[in-house]
Order: sequence, then structure tokens, then C-alpha cells
Amino acid sequence: MKRLFLENKTGFAAFFPFVVYEPNGNIFYSSEFTDKIANGKKLTFNLPAGKFFLEGTLQKLDRPKRFKDIHLPKPERHIKRSKYRIVFGVNPNKCTIYYKAGIIVFDNAFKDAPLYVKYDIYFHELGHHFYKTEKLADLYAVKKMLDYGFNPSQIGRVKIVSLNSTSLERKKYIINKLK
Repeated sequence: MKRLFLENKTGFAAFFPFVVYEPNGNIFYSSEFTDKIANGKKLTFNLPAGKFFLEGTLQKLDRPKRFKDIHLPKPERHIKRSKYRIVFGVNPNKCTIYYKAGIIVFDNAFKDAPLYVKYDIYFHELGHHFYKTEKLADLYAVKKMLDYGFNPSQIGRVKIVSLNSTSLERKKYIINKLK
């Protein structure tokens, strides 16, 4: 396995199967997140700044891949807070933000989750600084993740696995925004 240290969001291309791992061994991104390589096509994607391990071969692009821009509606509110302490505990809501205390409580089920899952949930909670509805907080998270260097297939994947079956409309809304 090769080390991959990225100081900035970076674009890559791949023609063959690959897996990018987090330092803890979780899969961060894989050619199996999409069927392009399996269908004989080139896959272009981004990785955010960070430390990773690579199994396979990637071609570094001159610049990050551009994805569809996500336009956010006018904010419905403005909650000011810039730093939160993240803790894990029993949380039947999966994740809750406590503005005044400056704490975000993730359910213990997410302690060992891949980073893209944690980032999505974190950005969703931050989206509530600006939006009251779950749907718009989801959209805020999508925009932030794309800006950081995550890929539509990661974002869609996290929505499918983290939202429950009663959230079908939210899932459809995000998947349609990513297309």
C-alpha cells in the first residue's frame, strides 16, 4: 500500500480498480462506489486534503474535478458559532447540535464510521445554522462536501445508508441534486 498525503483537494483519474483507505483502515473511497471502471470507462474524482493509503494506481490531475454546483437558497436564520466539541454517546436522533453549549453529540454507532459519513452528518448539523428543515440542511451538507473534495458517489452513499426508510423524500431530493 502506498501513502497518499494531500495538502489540498486534488483531482485524480483511474482506469483500474483501486481503494483509498483512511489511516484507521476504513475505506474512504473506492472504484466500487461507482460502476464506471467496471463498465470500462475512466473514473475522475477528487480526494479532500488528508492522509490516506492507496491500493492500486491513480493518475493525479492538474486540478480538481468540477462537479455540478449546488445552489443554496437564501438562509432562513443565522446562528453564530464557529467551533464545536464533538462527542460520542447514546443519541436516538443519530446526531444533535447544542448551540449554546458548543457540542455536537454523535450516536456511538458512528464512532467507527468512515470519515465521509461523519463529515456529512457534521455538515448537516452545521446546515441548521442557516436552515430550519432537514432537507435544506442536507443540501448544505452536500455543497460543503463537494467543496471539500468529496465525491457525489460518497455523498449519495451516505444518504442512502444513514437516513432511515421514512426519509425517502430526503434521499430522492439529494440524489436528484447530485445528478
